[in-house]
Amino acid sequence: MAGPAVPVPVSRHAAVVVVLVLAAAHGALCSSSHVELAAGVVARSGNAPSLRAPRANVTAADFAPAPAPSGSLAGCGCGPRPAPWQFLNSKLAALWPVIQAFKKTITCDPLGVTATWEGPDLCSSYFNGTRYRGFYCDFPPNANTTLTVASIDFNGFGLCAPSLAGFVDQFPDLALFHANSNNFSGDVPDLTHLPFFYELDLSNNNFSGPFPDAVVPLGGLLFLDLRFNRYAGAVPPPVFALTVEALFLNNNGFDGRIPDSFGSTGAKYLVVANNQFTGPIPRSIYNTSATLSEVLFLNNRLSGCLPYEIGLVEGLAVFDAGGNEIAGPIPLSFGCLRDVEELNLAGNQLYGQVPDVVCLLAKTGKLRNLSLSDNFFHSVGYHCMELVRSRVLDVRRNCILGFPDQRPPLECVAFYADPSKHCPFIPHIPCDLPGYHHPPAKAALPAAAARGHGYPQPQGQGGGN
Repeated sequence: MAGPAVPVPVSRHAAVVVVLVLAAAHGALCSSSHVELAAGVVARSGNAPSLRAPRANVTAADFAPAPAPSGSLAGCGCGPRPAPWQFLNSKLAALWPVIQAFKKTITCDPLGVTATWEGPDLCSSYFNGTRYRGFYCDFPPNANTTLTVASIDFNGFGLCAPSLAGFVDQFPDLALFHANSNNFSGDVPDLTHLPFFYELDLSNNNFSGPFPDAVVPLGGLLFLDLRFNRYAGAVPPPVFALTVEALFLNNNGFDGRIPDSFGSTGAKYLVVANNQFTGPIPRSIYNTSATLSEVLFLNNRLSGCLPYEIGLVEGLAVFDAGGNEIAGPIPLSFGCLRDVEELNLAGNQLYGQVPDVVCLLAKTGKLRNLSLSDNFFHSVGYHCMELVRSRVLDVRRNCILGFPDQRPPLECVAFYADPSKHCPFIPHIPCDLPGYHHPPAKAALPAAAARGHGYPQPQGQGGGN
């Protein structure tokens, strides 16, 4: 009578052989994306996790199935999603269905970018891989051992999608979203729950409608770029109170007055050009002296007198208000803009003499380009003549006798005969100018300068700026 069956020991080597055979058979049925992933993981340095086993610190959350988006998620053709243990961590496992759901909404992809959005290796770029183009990983401040998607950069991809809602707002550790030169549209999603988010670039897309409300509450935003879209209407005053260092709203259809909150901006670079803004440049601009370096107002429908307070913005390097309907003489305070390199006031209704104190900035300051063409100036000073000869100063299409390429005399006479075009002149320079001497000012200062607002009150010749 035969005895009980005795278990036959199987060596670890034989077990590994069986596993490899099964894996090879599985790979023959599927695409090569898993093989690429394995090669990428093997090539990683340091203590990156291996595909041979789950990470030692895996928790139950790593194995919980992520919510599946609607529609079929073919992936590599081997199932709806990779196995949970194939992701580096549970954060990335939760983001995989978000990316796949967004991929299903994309209607054009001229560069074939979305073909790389397959498999579990969402952080491929972190390890110099080529999967998941446009997605970049890093360790968030509150979890410095957990790699996750920190930024998305779709610049220049030319992708088409009807909405970003349900995509960008589903990356809990996202810091940057750049999408310049695509064909995105729809509403900007609510991003206020993303604690690390600080850069938003939606420029050169197909967004339209009023200014996106979801942007206004983003208190931690440092960079906002909405240029080259089809937004229209007024810009809410709180936008200029954002903590941004760069604010680009140009080339849209924004209109109405630029609010007085403009002076609250902490931006270093501020561009509102090529819109339909009306009314004057806010006099509150003097409050930006500590931060503002470049500001572009060109090609709007701005009017009113050129504010004296612009000359109080000490760090201004570029000021461009060309192509508007701004009137008046150039305030002498502009002579205090020692850091200005480019000053464009062309295409307005400015008149009087081009101030010598402004032209002196080419010698005593950093001025390299002064464009005053298409105005109604009637004369230039000695230092300005030098700039005309050296082509630093452009005064074509003005009313300067004896100069070439000027307006017809009758057009100039009609302009100077119209009192509605005239603005008050303030003969005061709120700073000491090397090489320039002027008598003490007797005229009243503008209200803003007289109140101080953080600036020393000018006294005697030139005051304290």
